[in-house]
Amino acid sequence: MPNISSHMIVCKLVSEKLNIKSDDFIKGNLLPDIIDKDDSHHKVWSKLYLIPNIDYFLDNLDLTKDINIGYLVHLMLDKYYLLYLEDKYPNDMVFDNGIYNDYDYINYDLVNRFNLDIDYLSKILCNYNCKINEEKLKYNIGYLKQKKIGKTKYLEIEDFSNFLYNVSNIISKELVSYADKYSMFSICIRK
Repeated sequence: MPNISSHMIVCKLVSEKLNIKSDDFIKGNLLPDIIDKDDSHHKVWSKLYLIPNIDYFLDNLDLTKDINIGYLVHLMLDKYYLLYLEDKYPNDMVFDNGIYNDYDYINYDLVNRFNLDIDYLSKILCNYNCKINEEKLKYNIGYLKQKKIGKTKYLEIEDFSNFLYNVSNIISKELVSYADKYSMFSICIRK
């Protein structure tokens, strides 16, 4: 799955496109990675990977809450990211240490490239009204501030930045289409 910076970037881009101004939306974008739940991502098999089952999520959660819409955006990015990897590396399972080292090496560039306000995000992400794993939360917030130098094995910063921008457009369009399909959802999307 992509790193926290990727989730916060897509969150930022989607919220700008759909005019979502909600701290809960931002919190929801991290929630699947910080709760203690065996299947927080509702996975099904694709060709190579277990990917989030978006239909299950749409059918089983209250989509009138911004935190759940943020959660949905997190799952959508995970799904598209894994499909991106399957397309880019069709004969290779890339989730070895190389992909995780790549996250470390591109994190700082991504944060700066997309102008993420780490202090603002840290303040928002430290305040949940639900049960979370505090260690996972602290790790993720610390990761946003991380700066490591090294050579990537799989991810190239330009290509990956383009992916994040393009997938935010796709996710935004899908959210709008869900707003039309799920009447309860339409009150949360700011068309």
